[in-house]
Amino acid sequence: MLISLMMNNTLIAIKYIVLFTHLIFMIQLTTANNQLPRIITETHNQTLNISSTVILTCHVRDLGDHHVTWLKTNPSTTISSPLAVGKQLFTADKRYSISFYSTSAKDSFWSLEIYQVNLADEGTYICKIANRKASVSIYIHLHIQIPMIIHPNYVHVEPNTNIILNCSLLINNEYVDKGDVTWSFLSHQLNKTKPHDVHIKKRFSGNTLTTYLVINHAQMYHTGTWACIYRQQRLSVKVLVQKNMLTHQRASALLSNDSYRKISSIYVLLFLVLFIIYEY
Repeated sequence: MLISLMMNNTLIAIKYIVLFTHLIFMIQLTTANNQLPRIITETHNQTLNISSTVILTCHVRDLGDHHVTWLKTNPSTTISSPLAVGKQLFTADKRYSISFYSTSAKDSFWSLEIYQVNLADEGTYICKIANRKASVSIYIHLHIQIPMIIHPNYVHVEPNTNIILNCSLLINNEYVDKGDVTWSFLSHQLNKTKPHDVHIKKRFSGNTLTTYLVINHAQMYHTGTWACIYRQQRLSVKVLVQKNMLTHQRASALLSNDSYRKISSIYVLLFLVLFIIYEY
């Protein structure tokens, strides 16, 4: 009787141990599933030239069974549309692809690649990891720039001289609105006189859009920084309109020569002093 009672108690204890162990296992499994991975990459800006290949990379730690999701935000509606979940793409655009690799059991790198980028690809991309209870994400703000040239980058002229500044963008006609290219002026003078006799002309030839800023009969109030602007790109030209420019240049040259002669005389005198000391 006693032995039978002990066996029953033992079986009950084993049963409770098994149930308790199973409960602990389920709690650990649930905690592991609810614990989100870490995204090591921080929110940042990324700038590339048009027609190049962009690689947006998300460094993830402890991904486990979760999936990396890539989204793009529509700037007009602020709604984010999925581009990829894990290895699966959700866009018909063949320029997009997903690549990934691991450097350790914990660290993996997931990249969204876009080939032959154009201005429509510019915007905010989101790398996101989520479960039913929470999510983590980072933002990559992609900026597409167009090759841009300005000439000249410095102008120094007498008053009443005509000035022509050229700003060229190497583009394809389908990518850009000619009205997006503008010029701005920042005066270095205390008076904020709006410059007169300034005209802007535009010409599209081949794959080059050139805007000409023409200043007729330039005056001293045209002195300042003139900037050619396209979207977020800016190139500047410094303009200096100065009276008696040749006189100033000759005076500077004379001062430079005079300084050179003075320095040469000092070196000769120093040499003579050292020679006398050495002889004695």
